[in-house]
Order: sequence, then C-alpha cells, then structure tokens
Amino acid sequence: MSEYTTVYLRSKDKPLLEYKDYPSGEETHGLEDKDIHKLIKEVEEYNNIVHKSFGCKLFYIGTTPSRELDVLPYSPDPKPLTKNLLDNILDFYKERINDYKESIINSKEIIERLEKRIVKANLEIYDKIDKEINQHNENIVFLEEEIDNYQYYYNKFYFLNGILEENSTFDNYELIYTKC
Repeated sequence: MSEYTTVYLRSKDKPLLEYKDYPSGEETHGLEDKDIHKLIKEVEEYNNIVHKSFGCKLFYIGTTPSRELDVLPYSPDPKPLTKNLLDNILDFYKERINDYKESIINSKEIIERLEKRIVKANLEIYDKIDKEINQHNENIVFLEEEIDNYQYYYNKFYFLNGILEENSTFDNYELIYTKC
C-alpha cells in the first residue's frame, strides 16, 4: 500500500475543509440507484473543492521516505505543520545523518586496521581480509548515498522552517500536511 506525504502553503483566511466519506450501506439502504449516484457525485464534487482549499503544494514525499518519517503522524485530512512538529522532523533527519556519518567513520577505521593486517597475512587469510575490506567500502558508498537522500529531505524541511520563522509570512500563511 502506498503512503505519501504532501506539504502545502495556504492562506490562513480560507477555511480548511476536510474530506467527506462516501455514503455507507446503511445510508443508501432503500434508495434508488440514481439517488445513490447523486449522493456519490455530491461527495466527489465536495472533495474536489477540499483539495483546492489545501493551497499551494510545496513538495511531495513518496512511499518509503514517508513511512520512515515516523515523527510525522498519519493524517489523510490536512493538519497544521507546527514549529514543534517541524523541529522534530529536522531532528529526525539530523539524527539519521549523524548516525550514518558515525557508521562511515567506524567502517573507515575498520578498513584501516584490516589494511595493516593484510600486509602480514598469508594468501588464505589475505582473500578473507580483502573481501571484508570490499564489504566495508560498499557499505560506505551505500551510507553516503543514504546521507545524500536524508540531506535532501532535511533541506526541504529546513526551507519550511524558514517560512515559519518569517514573521510577515507566518501572519498570513500557514503550512499544512497530509500523510496518507
């Protein structure tokens, strides 16, 4: 199942609408097909207006990164992206980036020790050490790519932080998000 997060900038003076659910079986019991279709059409028309009330879409986060971002609560209906929530998101990405940087440092230290051992190793042990060095180098490449991904999302949310800190913008606009 897909999950994605979208962040919007919207004017505070417009009402923030929520989606209506389609009529349940109990609500449509005893109605004719044309009446049921009319109810469904009314809900769809209303929900199209709701989406327009979200404002300007700033960015979208796909399924995997959205699921990883567990500090942002699930909400199909739009919810305000508060300064506190935004700080938690930035801390989440900082922590991930720092953890991966520490892992890279640890891998480089291990490689350095292994390279000292490989010089003294016989042929049988040489292959094992060389294989371990290659695994650590591959891990470093993977971690560097992950750092780039997390830095990308960190920068997106840091940009939003700038919007919230700008007093003139904050008086007239707000940030909202959906995560569904």
